[in-house]
Amino acid sequence: MSGWVLPLSTSLKSRFLTFFLLIFFFGCEAGKRDPGYLALVERQSEVPESGELGDGDKFEISVRNEPGLTGEYIVGSDGTITFHFIGQVDVVGKTCREVENLITEGLKTEYIKNPSVLCTITEYNSKRVLLLGEVKKPGSFPYRSNITIVEAMALAGGFSDRASANNTKLSRTINGNEIQVEVPVQDIVEGLSRNIKLLPGDIVFVPKVAF
Repeated sequence: MSGWVLPLSTSLKSRFLTFFLLIFFFGCEAGKRDPGYLALVERQSEVPESGELGDGDKFEISVRNEPGLTGEYIVGSDGTITFHFIGQVDVVGKTCREVENLITEGLKTEYIKNPSVLCTITEYNSKRVLLLGEVKKPGSFPYRSNITIVEAMALAGGFSDRASANNTKLSRTINGNEIQVEVPVQDIVEGLSRNIKLLPGDIVFVPKVAF
């Protein structure tokens, strides 16, 4: 019949009201976010990993079915490592993939017919991130691949009692230009905002709560 409307139960009305309130709330919250932070989060999968090795970096080399050739190495001040059967290998400025190729070529010439080499960076000491302000252990920390801002905060011992965590500032140099964005770290911890990966050279500053 025309004009006939099915009445909604009180329970169903309540659910619809809750749903629209949630949409409104999260829409408002997104509107408060720094557009720069949102842009970095959306595009972080496009940022190439800065994986070149430098002085003091630690990495592991493993050769399949050759446990005697597996071990951890530290890039020396001369930019080299000494590898079994090969001798000195120049690794500074090279990625793990390039190191794998160098060692593969060095091994298969005389020792192993078809070596399968895997390189894994365990610690970047030549690349660092800086955590300052209202954290318990401020300082410079070795960069790790794919480290997030929340993981970096854990390295710094977490926030101090006076921290304004949702107003955390992230400074980053992109194509020679320094940008600064506001990152809602407390909301990230609580699952209300998306986490963001750090890059070598990033500076994170946690301000004090304004009384």
